[in-house]
Amino acid sequence: MLKSLLAAAAAACLMAACSQGPNEEKGEQADTQYEQQTTGQTDMGQGPNEEAGEAMDAGQSTATTSDTSTATTTP
Repeated sequence: MLKSLLAAAAAACLMAACSQGPNEEKGEQADTQYEQQTTGQTDMGQGPNEEAGEAMDAGQSTATTSDTSTATTTP
């Protein structure tokens, strides 16, 4: 029973850790295409485009949750 519970918890953690935003996914695709064209192989590690996409996704999620009530407009 304990093994089943631990396995379920580990699976849930992996599912949460593997979720990627749209920019990260596009970055991963770009890295994969570049690697296949230059070396003919695919490196499973994170490339620079995937890391940039991840940063963009993080920035967008922060921007959408930030408070914009301090913005002022002039007539």
